[in-house]
Amino acid sequence: MSDTTRFTLDGQEVEAREGETIWAVAKRQGNRIPHLCHKDAPGYRPDGNCRACMVAIEGERVLAASCIRTPTDGMVVTTTGAREVAARRMVMEMLVADQPA
Repeated sequence: MSDTTRFTLDGQEVEAREGETIWAVAKRQGNRIPHLCHKDAPGYRPDGNCRACMVAIEGERVLAASCIRTPTDGMVVTTTGAREVAARRMVMEMLVADQPA
């Protein structure tokens, strides 16, 4: 049994370590995916509740929170498509709209 999973991230074949999320793989590859609901430090964990890190997964209807989603072999993930960017923009707009002036 392999300790790594091979998948495609923005057109590049990459490997995820066992238990590693799409967000963590992207960060390791130098691909910055925004996130708000966790701090990338010991003692913190992602919850996927802010939805700022949404990515598209080929064959899936809804976007996925990359901070909690682990890849599977052969998965195709995109982070910079129009749909993903629009979803992130909407999340930020809703958060800002909820803040006092």
